[in-house]
Amino acid sequence: MPLSALFVLASLLVHHAAPAPRFALVEVSGGANVRRTPHGALLGKLPGETPLGTTTWLWAVGTSPDGRSAHVLLPWAPNGRTGWIRLAGRRIVHTPVWVRVDRSAHRLWLMRGPRRLAGWSVTVGAPVSPTPTGRFSVTDPISTGDPTGPFGSFAFGLTGHQPHLPPGWTGGDQLAIHGTNEPWLLGRAASAGCVRVSARALAVLERWLRPGTPVVVQP
Repeated sequence: MPLSALFVLASLLVHHAAPAPRFALVEVSGGANVRRTPHGALLGKLPGETPLGTTTWLWAVGTSPDGRSAHVLLPWAPNGRTGWIRLAGRRIVHTPVWVRVDRSAHRLWLMRGPRRLAGWSVTVGAPVSPTPTGRFSVTDPISTGDPTGPFGSFAFGLTGHQPHLPPGWTGGDQLAIHGTNEPWLLGRAASAGCVRVSARALAVLERWLRPGTPVVVQP
């Protein structure tokens, strides 16, 4: 579903007693061949686990006419890449839960379909390293073991990558939603691209987010 269509759908449903839209998350344990079309050229292979050891889950944004293949968002750079994987033997979970980040407003909302469950002020990327916009999903829910550290007590790795790393940055290019030990920067554009949230927000997000959960970043 295109980014613009997602928000049109949300605005239409918010005033009606219609079921919340549900997102399909596909388990890719064992790995998967990724193709350009359902029966097209091979683009590459996805491993069954992320580099951090989490089972790979993908957000499926569509299915083939015969229902045998899923059109999935890929964790590959550049951002926005998609491909097709076969569904035979794979576990599929449906969820209405997703995360919406408004970069210009410096806000993150936990969403259930079109309804806001909770929202917080966040730190987004600085002008030289803006948080990329688009559709992503959670790859790894990770406890850091250090609530006073720069990532807070918890981090959610995302499928997105930062193409505009600040000079001297050595922390890799994977985007994440994580805690912070600089709460005075919440509500500002000051990070290397990741979205920083408060400890209170982390406590809520930990209960709701799982691998594959959609994350949409607006300009």
